Parts: sequence; C-alpha cells; structure tokens
Amino acid sequence: MSRLPQLLMIKYESRKLRSGFYDPERSSAKTNTIVSVVACVLFGVAAWYSLTSTLDQQQAYHCEQGWQRACEKLKQ
Repeated sequence: MSRLPQLLMIKYESRKLRSGFYDPERSSAKTNTIVSVVACVLFGVAAWYSLTSTLDQQQAYHCEQGWQRACEKLKQ
C-alpha cells in the first residue's frame, strides 16, 4: 500500500482550532449566547438597511418616471 493516503490524512489533533479563535464546543454558554445574539442583530441590521435603501432607490426611480405616489412618499 502506498504512503500517499497516509500523507494526505491529517491527524485530528493537528486540525484543532488555535486558542485565539472562537470554538463553540469549548466556550461557555454565556459566550455562545453573546456571539449568537450579536450575529442575529448584525444580520437584522444588514437586512433592514438593504431593504430600505432598495425601496428608497426604487421610489426615486419611479418619481423620475413621473409616478406621483412615489414622489409623495419621498417627500415624507
């Protein structure tokens, strides 16, 4: 049998995350909760920003095209 498969396989111990990285299996429940909440908040803010900016751009485009309702919404 050739040594190629053995060379390609990496020991599990050598694939462990370094101590400086976040490791959810070894972190406390409080740390996991904080990381989850921060990730959810960041995702929510990004979704809100992308939706509102897209809507504003669409309304500006429609106002340029002469749609009165879009112009009224932009004035508010």
